[in-house]
Amino acid sequence: IMTNLKMGTLRAKRPYRTARTSLADPFLASVLLLIVAASLGLCPNAAPAQCPEEPPLQNYTGAGNVSCPCFIAGEQAGAVLDVPAQHYPLEILRIGVGWGSQFGGAFAQIEQAIYVYEAGLPNPGVPIFTLVGPQLNDGVINEFDIDPLPGEVIVNSGPFTVSLEFFNDNVNDPFAPTVVHDGNGCQSAKNVVYAIPGGWFDACVLGVTGDWVFYVVYRPCVPTGVDDGPFLASSVPAFLQTPRPNPFESSTEIGFVLSKPGHADISVYDVNGRRVASLASQTYPEGTHGVIWDGSGDTDARVPSGIYFVKLEVGSYTSVKKILLTK
Repeated sequence: IMTNLKMGTLRAKRPYRTARTSLADPFLASVLLLIVAASLGLCPNAAPAQCPEEPPLQNYTGAGNVSCPCFIAGEQAGAVLDVPAQHYPLEILRIGVGWGSQFGGAFAQIEQAIYVYEAGLPNPGVPIFTLVGPQLNDGVINEFDIDPLPGEVIVNSGPFTVSLEFFNDNVNDPFAPTVVHDGNGCQSAKNVVYAIPGGWFDACVLGVTGDWVFYVVYRPCVPTGVDDGPFLASSVPAFLQTPRPNPFESSTEIGFVLSKPGHADISVYDVNGRRVASLASQTYPEGTHGVIWDGSGDTDARVPSGIYFVKLEVGSYTSVKKILLTK
């Protein structure tokens, strides 16, 4: 089922860092966050300077645009992830889950839990981390910041699995929000489903035609001997960060990450789809970069206040962020 989510790297609010408003929900207030400390181990020399943060780790390519209303309560969907051997052990900081419906506009929904398992297929084993009651918003990749929570989520070796367990049934309901995949072909052993009955399956074997939209932001726990800049350990070539500040009056910074050297185009469009400003069109090295938009158009005149969209293009990959310019 296709839907125009324009996901890419669109991020929802970080309910577990900026303000724990989601935890005030009556459902969330009745549950506990479970961190199985015995399975986590310790992060060797875990001083921040020795654990540089890496950009998102994911399997999917491009925007998540295919929803799968095919789950019942208690079932799970997830991604099997891996990183270069020298990055283990690693600490997981944030987890992203793509969520959408066929027609969009569904209410925010609370599901059962997000899990991290320290293994992949055929059986990921017992969760080493559980985030109970995540609230998911339709049409975005919802990012959950687990860094401020008690304890450290450490993965000692790979591959490992990140999954979402459903609390709500969505089978055959085209209006129900659910997990999404990229529709670009399913990579064997990198996408999982926990089915009832049956247990763990390779999602490709079940007929899923793309990679589930899940990612992990992590940092190695030991020096890697590589450049201090972040690297994108995934099949996606780029990652567009949320402009800051947003909304803005005078200027805003638009950050982005490239997994390898390449040509990047960054432009600003109005709500009618007209390009009003071209901010960058050049070749960049791999790593983190940024451009500043001061609200001026290509004619150097300041554009009217209102809603605009920042678009990053790297080859065939596109990512879009909404931004608000105020006076």
